[in-house]
Amino acid sequence: MLAISIVFSALLGAAIGSFGGVLNSRGWRQSVRGRSQCDSCGRTLAWFETVPFISFITQRGRCRGCGASIGWAPLFWEVGGAVVAVAVALPIALALRA
Repeated sequence: MLAISIVFSALLGAAIGSFGGVLNSRGWRQSVRGRSQCDSCGRTLAWFETVPFISFITQRGRCRGCGASIGWAPLFWEVGGAVVAVAVALPIALALRA
């Protein structure tokens, strides 16, 4: 059960971190309007291109449409969100386990 809590916390934290990165780069109004798109070519991203960690790795950090580099910032936001979420959830999960 502890492992499930950690994995769930990491995934949730990565999703929140990913949204934090979008807020940072596009601002609040642009973040809540419409679907995610490539910053270079403007192509709307499919759902599987926005999955934290996995999409960055499978696409090798590039847009599937134009091949432009995505950069490392989105991955850092996702990893940071996952680390913070696990750091918060782990002590809680351990306390509930005892």
